[in-house]
Amino acid sequence: MGFLHPKSEVDPRAKLGKNVYIAAFACIRADEGSIEIGDNTSIQEGCVVHGKNVKIGSNVTLGHGAIAHGCTIRGNALVGMNTTLLDGCDIGEWSIVAAGAVVTEGVKIPANSLVAGVPGKILREINEKDRQLIRNSCDNYLKKLKEMDKLD
Repeated sequence: MGFLHPKSEVDPRAKLGKNVYIAAFACIRADEGSIEIGDNTSIQEGCVVHGKNVKIGSNVTLGHGAIAHGCTIRGNALVGMNTTLLDGCDIGEWSIVAAGAVVTEGVKIPANSLVAGVPGKILREINEKDRQLIRNSCDNYLKKLKEMDKLD
């Protein structure tokens, strides 16, 4: 299962993939609907994951203080610190949502997008440098799991 920090709150109804990293003060509540978190995903300090039918794919980084409420985050996405993702929004694969962005209800972000602002707007397609940033973020947390001997 990876690592659940003792100061995190994870609802036992949430489905967690392999090698998931849940940091201190993260709160994952499945009282309103299902929550699924894919393999090799990191949920950093102070994140809130809540709402109906939340799906977070594999190799996702949810940055410090981010809120994922009733949304879908597809694989290989990077969600920046203090970002808010509202009900029904859908973040495409290999996308980056910049720190502090707010993606409003029902907004569909296509794959390979860089999103920023309040409300979140697509700025451009991501490039290879952006993809490497996503890979590095994921690899950083897998390295932490390996150092703690917590890899599945």
